[in-house]
Amino acid sequence: MLKMGIIGVGFMGFNHARVINRIAKDYPDLVELIYVIDVNREKAASVARRYGGKPLTSIENMKKNTIDFAIIATPTETHYDMFMKLLEKDVPYMLIEKPMTRNIEEAINMVETADKHGIKISVGHIERFNPAVLSLLEHTAHGFLGEPITTISRRVGPFAARVRNTDVIYDLGIHEIDISLSIYKRCPIKIMSYTLENLVSRLADYALIILGYDKGFSSIEVNRVTPFKQRILYLTASKGVVHLDYMNQELTIHTVVHDINVRIDKEEPLYLEDLAMIRSVLNNRDFPIDIYQAFTSLLLCEKSLESTKLGKEINIENDPLYQSYSDIIRKGLEGYRQYVDMIKILYPNKYSSNKNQ
Repeated sequence: MLKMGIIGVGFMGFNHARVINRIAKDYPDLVELIYVIDVNREKAASVARRYGGKPLTSIENMKKNTIDFAIIATPTETHYDMFMKLLEKDVPYMLIEKPMTRNIEEAINMVETADKHGIKISVGHIERFNPAVLSLLEHTAHGFLGEPITTISRRVGPFAARVRNTDVIYDLGIHEIDISLSIYKRCPIKIMSYTLENLVSRLADYALIILGYDKGFSSIEVNRVTPFKQRILYLTASKGVVHLDYMNQELTIHTVVHDINVRIDKEEPLYLEDLAMIRSVLNNRDFPIDIYQAFTSLLLCEKSLESTKLGKEINIENDPLYQSYSDIIRKGLEGYRQYVDMIKILYPNKYSSNKNQ
C-alpha cells in the first residue's frame, strides 16, 4: 500500500485529498493518506476529518520515512522550499502542481537536486489526463490525422485571487504550451509573445503566444479577464481538422469524407492523474509526466516572457539557456513521445483510437 501526504489543502490540495479518498475506496489496499499538511491548522483538521490522514501545520512535524509519495499543492512561490523540506524527510516520490517552480532558476536547481538524490518527480499537468486530450494524442500518435500543421487554442476566464502572484503565461499558458509539445513532440524553433499587464493583477493578465515549429505553428491565447470560462483547441493536420473542448470533454474530427464525434469515456482528469501516479510508483515505472517534460514547458514559458520584455522573436535553438540544458530538454521531449504508450500501460484497453471512433 502506498502511503501518501498532501502538502497544502487549498483549492487543488483539497481536491487531491478528495480524489485520493475516492481512489482508496475504488481500489482497497492501494493507497492510504497519512498526512494532511497546511499552515492553516483548522483547514488541515477539517480536510483530515473528511478524507483521512493526520493533520499537521508543517513538514517539519512529519516523521522521516513515513510516506512514499507527497503531493505539493502549496502556492507556486513555495514549491521549491517544500521540495527541499520533503527531501530532508526522505520522501522518494513527489507530484508538484504546475508550474513546478516560480522561475527557471529554481527549476534547474530542482532537476539537478532530484537527479542527485534519485528523487522521482511528476508535475501536475492535469489537462494531459483529460479523456478528450488522451484521445486526441492517441489519434495523432498513430497517424490517423496525419502530420500536425497548426493548433489554435483559447484558454480564458475570470480572475482567481489564488493565482494573483503568478503570471498568466505560467498560470494558463503553460497548459497550452504543454499540449502543443504533446502534439508536435518537438521543441519550437521560434517564440513570439505579446502581453497586457495590470488588468486584474500586478502581472501579465493577457497573453498571445506564437510557437513556430520547423513545420507549422501554435497560436495560444490566454487571459483572466473574460467573464466566462472557455478552453478550446483547434488542430489542423494533413488529414483533417479537430475541435477539442476541454471542459465538456468533447472531440470532433472533420475529414474530407467524414465528420466524427469521437466517443469519450468521461472522467475527472485529476482522478486519472493521481491514479496514474500511484500506479507508476507501485509498479516501479517512470511517471508518464516527469520533471524533464515539466522543465521543457517551463523553459518555453520563460522564453515567452522574455520575448515580451525584449519586444522581439526568440530563436530557441540559439538561446544560451536552451543550449546549456539541452540534455534535460532532450529527456523531456522523449517523455512527450512516450506518453501515450505509458498511458496505455497504466490504463490497459481504456484509451484506444479504434474503440473511440
